[in-house]
Amino acid sequence: MVWTVETIDLRKVFDGRIVLDSVSLAVPAGSIHGVVGANGAGKSTLLRILMGLYRPTGGQVRVLGELVGDEAAELRQRVHLVASEGDLPRAMRVRDYLHYHRLLYHRWDDGRCQRLLEALELPVRRSLRHLSQGMKTQLRLAAALSARPDVLLLDEPTNGLDPVVKRQFLQLLVQEAAGAGTTIVIATHHLDDLDRIADGITVLYNGRAVASGQLDALKQRVKRVQAVLPGEIPEAVRQHPGVVDVVRSGQMVTVTVDGDVDAVMAALRQAGAQYCEVLDLELDELFRHFMDKEGYRREGILLS
Repeated sequence: MVWTVETIDLRKVFDGRIVLDSVSLAVPAGSIHGVVGANGAGKSTLLRILMGLYRPTGGQVRVLGELVGDEAAELRQRVHLVASEGDLPRAMRVRDYLHYHRLLYHRWDDGRCQRLLEALELPVRRSLRHLSQGMKTQLRLAAALSARPDVLLLDEPTNGLDPVVKRQFLQLLVQEAAGAGTTIVIATHHLDDLDRIADGITVLYNGRAVASGQLDALKQRVKRVQAVLPGEIPEAVRQHPGVVDVVRSGQMVTVTVDGDVDAVMAALRQAGAQYCEVLDLELDELFRHFMDKEGYRREGILLS
């Protein structure tokens, strides 16, 4: 398969500090791919390398079939980065900002821009200094989509958006991927956003990709088994190589399995389980699973 976005053993070092370490991911055309991880995991750096703003220290990066390197100027006609952070030119008005981008991108679509302005209810005469953070993000998205990109990179795009606008924003992304065939990569910590729209995810931890692939395949791989078990939990369950967590509450046993669920179910039934059920994990549970495997912990805070 030809991937629209692909990294192979990508490495990035800043001032002797490893920010990305052997990161490999592959994103098919017309899909939405989420990049998730704790703060400082390397999400923003990864997007800026894909955009050609940072040079990788090692490994390969391909976007639209081409190695990302000296041709970054041409790449930026087809790949757009939308970040929620950063200043906009405060003296400009909304329409001036869009006109400036119209001059930069030869694939600019005036009709699409007008439709986006109306849908997002952006005030074209308002100064950028008077826009809220959420409106600035929407303006950046409108400018990017009006240029009809092949690849859209989004860095924490829903920061500052209220729930109604966020829902509209996410619907726009789904329409863009499905209708225009745009490949979208989203770096975010809002896992509930991704669970609704993402086709695939990459989980970053300390600069490493600890999981990457199609979301359905990852959810199929990691399951939760719940069983009513009056007796002891068998060692065959505790020692099974795919079992990563066993929790007991009264007679209810919950087992998280990364791998062969059938063997765990069989061991529970053989031990006298009266009821067994296999459950899918939500994206936030899947994320915690991969992070916990790496030893990531955040202790609770007690206020006196």
